[in-house]
Amino acid sequence: MENEYQNILVAVDGSPQADQAFEKAIEIAKRNQAKLHVVYVIEEIGNYFGELTISVTNAMEDLRKKEEEKMQQRVDFAHAGGLDNVATYVVYGYPKTLLANFSEIEDIIDLVIIGKTGLNGLERILVGSTTSYVVNHASCDVLVVAAEDEA
Repeated sequence: MENEYQNILVAVDGSPQADQAFEKAIEIAKRNQAKLHVVYVIEEIGNYFGELTISVTNAMEDLRKKEEEKMQQRVDFAHAGGLDNVATYVVYGYPKTLLANFSEIEDIIDLVIIGKTGLNGLERILVGSTTSYVVNHASCDVLVVAAEDEA
């Protein structure tokens, strides 16, 4: 029997929904013996006058380092759960387009798993705008994971 999914992408942002999506991604990757790609996107910001200030650049670099440490914790969690084939990415970009087009960066993605909403408070009211964009633009299957209290 051929595995349905070989490369699964899960987006994480520190929200409870993303954490639940990550746990679901581990389950599905194990079931399919797939490689799990875990990505955290640091949204690129610029000021309207051109270059980023040094303080903003330093803050973004600090965030990147912090998220890389969290990624190692996620890898350890996946390994403890029996999944060994895990790749992590902390990247700068625009979450919507990067997640929808991730296969252009790395292996061909068969499935994107994403939380229903992210950390943005306004997005919690509706399906998140990033989630909606990925659902409508990804060239593969997309699984949207609702928070347990929403299910």
